[in-house]
Amino acid sequence: MLRKFNHCLLWILLLFVLISTSALALQNDVYHLKLLAVQDNGENYTGSTADLYLELIPGHSRVFLDTFPLTKMDTQVSTRFAKEIACKHFQLDCENYDFIYTIKSGSSIIGGPSAGAAISALTAIAMLDLNYNQDITITATINSGGTIGPVGGVKEKLEAASKAGLKKIMISKGSSKIKFSHSPDQTEEENGKEEMSYDLIEYSKNNLSLEVVEVMDIDEVVYQLTGKKINQEQKEITKNLEYQEIMQRLQKSLCNRTKIIRKRIKSSNIKLSKETLNISLENDFNFQLAMNETNYYSAASFCFSNNIILKKEYYLQSKLPRKKFIDQFKVLESKINLLEKLLANQEISTISSLQAMMIVKERLNDVKEQVKEFNTKKETLNNEELSSLLSYVEERYYSVLSWKEFLDMSGKRFILKKENLYNSCLQKISEADERYQYASIFLGQLAVFNIQDKIELAKESSQKEEYELCLIKAIQAKAEANAILSSLGVTEDVFSEFIDSKINAVEKVISENSIEGTFPIMGYSYYQYAKSLTETQKYTALIYLEYALEMSDLSIYFPEEGKDNNSNIFVFFNTNRDILFLLEGFIAGVLLTLIIFMVEKQWIKNKNKHKINIKKVSKKKTK
Repeated sequence: MLRKFNHCLLWILLLFVLISTSALALQNDVYHLKLLAVQDNGENYTGSTADLYLELIPGHSRVFLDTFPLTKMDTQVSTRFAKEIACKHFQLDCENYDFIYTIKSGSSIIGGPSAGAAISALTAIAMLDLNYNQDITITATINSGGTIGPVGGVKEKLEAASKAGLKKIMISKGSSKIKFSHSPDQTEEENGKEEMSYDLIEYSKNNLSLEVVEVMDIDEVVYQLTGKKINQEQKEITKNLEYQEIMQRLQKSLCNRTKIIRKRIKSSNIKLSKETLNISLENDFNFQLAMNETNYYSAASFCFSNNIILKKEYYLQSKLPRKKFIDQFKVLESKINLLEKLLANQEISTISSLQAMMIVKERLNDVKEQVKEFNTKKETLNNEELSSLLSYVEERYYSVLSWKEFLDMSGKRFILKKENLYNSCLQKISEADERYQYASIFLGQLAVFNIQDKIELAKESSQKEEYELCLIKAIQAKAEANAILSSLGVTEDVFSEFIDSKINAVEKVISENSIEGTFPIMGYSYYQYAKSLTETQKYTALIYLEYALEMSDLSIYFPEEGKDNNSNIFVFFNTNRDILFLLEGFIAGVLLTLIIFMVEKQWIKNKNKHKINIKKVSKKKTK
């Protein structure tokens, strides 16, 4: 009995050793990067360092974050977003892992999106199991499309990096030039302060023994950290024929209205004012340039603008009675109510149809707001105000009808139920609010007050379950905050280069999404419109490029139809590295099993031999 017990105990021990050995072989690596941060000391900011750790464990793509101590902003939002960008940008199979991020700092720091680029880069490195240099890091945001954005307090952060012994720091493109006020002689306060500028690359090289490199996207960041070029190929946008056909019809429809309004003006013997004529001729010129490049969205936009100013002039000079305006608005109200009922039953299942619904809901909401304003002020509005308001509302409503055609565009299907739209809406609001808060810290709330209005409208829309409207307003708020932040420190002489790099980033993300069957109709439309403005309105072009980036990466927020996005089965081993670790653990366990088995066999053999010898001795004694 004792022998059987010992035998069972031995095999239980063996099984435990086998499992333990395999588990040790699969022990997760912890990846680490230094972070650069700033601390608010009341009157100014000082640089400091922190540590970012990442551990991958088998799971379902969940994100866990622990910070010591807590940061001053909700870093959870930017952490989740940075992880999703890395997974999408590098086409990583992140569904089978949970991501545990830890940020440790000596004192409370200003958190938020400033660690986004580092988090995204470390995620890619961990998933691809790349060797990397921990003496290098980055202080920058990560934006849609994998683009890198600037952060505040860069000079202070670089000084902290030098003290920490880091060798190379990456910052966003165009953020190496900074300006600040400085007292030239501290003993003569009456001299006041003069504005000085720093080239952070030269300053760091000469004073901090630190190399500073400007980067534009996450590909460059990973290359600087690992020396490996991944996903570097610049892809050209392949025109979506279905989009082109619908947009061409939309353009023809809006531009035909321009011709009709002009005929009405001519038949009524109305003479356009000089201001209206000049604006109309400029729109005509821009329309022709857009058509030469088959840029139908921009061409349609210039016709839309023409329709408003020409119709306003027509109404104004026709001197319509107030009752006529009231009747027109009543007709529009009934049309709006009917259209809303039709939209409530409209099914959407592709990213293209989602974006179409977003633009339809936004423009329809604009129309409703203008009608509401008319009903509130109709007794006090003068003829010019009535003409302006009616012409805008009529043309805006017609553009809504035109955009409805995109609701049936084909493409990869996603689960776009209310619950998914609600969650994506909350995520986008959080991202926008985080960027707004971060920008207001360094720029002041006055510089970003209009962004807050869009965030509030997004929140109100969410409460009303108007999630498509919520999404587009949150996207606009985030994009505008990014435009403000990303253009800080970018001087006039490099602004064109900066815009070109943004265009390249947009082209890359649109191309990648198009290949995957998720053509972003609004991302592409905004991209085309931005290109038409690059020569004359650079900052407006930048805003539309940011719109394009945010609109072109929406698929990361929604589960794909027909794909097991929430599997309850743990898939433990996904990469070759995991399989290798498993094999190593299994082989080690088998070898250990064989050794124990051989030892046990030899032990039994020796024991039997010892028994035989005892029997022989006993027999001899008996004789």
